[in-house]
Amino acid sequence: NETNVGEKIDIAYDFIINNISYDYDKVELLHPNYIPYPDKTIEELKGICYDYASLLAAMKRSEAIPVKLVKGYSTHVDGYHAWNEILINGEWVVVDTTVDAAYNKANMKFNFSKTKSDYTKVYEY
Repeated sequence: NETNVGEKIDIAYDFIINNISYDYDKVELLHPNYIPYPDKTIEELKGICYDYASLLAAMKRSEAIPVKLVKGYSTHVDGYHAWNEILINGEWVVVDTTVDAAYNKANMKFNFSKTKSDYTKVYEY
């Protein structure tokens, strides 16, 4: 049922953008072979874009909702970035919880789905 899928996505998305803080120290010391651990992101309630995207992917995959973890570049962020694509109503929708968490914290307006042309994929998982 598409309504239930949307509600399940909203719960995870809302949790992440309202509870996970960006870890500026981690990004400065990041090892090139860094692997995110969603459990650690929840435990520490902070992370970098790769942590945000891997957490959303893990949460949705645990509910059998098709989701991609994508790495590449975005017009919304300087440098390499990670985000998600979620299959909603037969279409892959770009979702960026890192950007949305920052906008949410700054009380700025934002949309759940992003403009695909603002994102350039390098890898997807």
